[in-house]
Amino acid sequence: MEFKVPVGISNRHVHLTKEVYDKLFDVEWEKVKALKQTGEFASNLFVTIEGPKGKIEHVRVLGPLRNYVQVEVSALDAFALGVNPPVRKSGDLVGAETVTLITDKARVEVESACILAECHIHMSLDDLKKYGVENEQVVKVHVKGKREGILFAHIKASENGVLEFHVDRDEANAMLLQNNDELTVEV
Repeated sequence: MEFKVPVGISNRHVHLTKEVYDKLFDVEWEKVKALKQTGEFASNLFVTIEGPKGKIEHVRVLGPLRNYVQVEVSALDAFALGVNPPVRKSGDLVGAETVTLITDKARVEVESACILAECHIHMSLDDLKKYGVENEQVVKVHVKGKREGILFAHIKASENGVLEFHVDRDEANAMLLQNNDELTVEV
């Protein structure tokens, strides 16, 4: 079976706990833009990520708050920072790198927080039935065009999930993908 999925390119960003948020900021965040996934948003707040080799400034904080800190970067970002984060599913921080988050207020070292996010397809529980797939199942995503290829992605289903293939900026650039491009998923 095959189905179509729109592309959503994920830029570097951070997810914070309440504790780390309070250490880094004295202000209440504002929702600048709702993200496609229900309840998630881009905030008006930014941090600098620092690693052993360098810094990346102006990295967006996404909401809502989580029960773990997660710093998502691309492989090129990791090289600039001087870290070697593992490719992981969101929330799987085993072996994740330690980096420092910096604002005008504070510097907070976050241990086991920095990862390269694994490609995944968000969808609703109804979509699972519609497309005949299971949560966490690995599927093939076919990219057509000048840089054809196949990416492997896991299914990430939730009650309010919205169909979208998440890929990081490096992978998207390598395959000449743009937001909302439509790809074919092979089950």
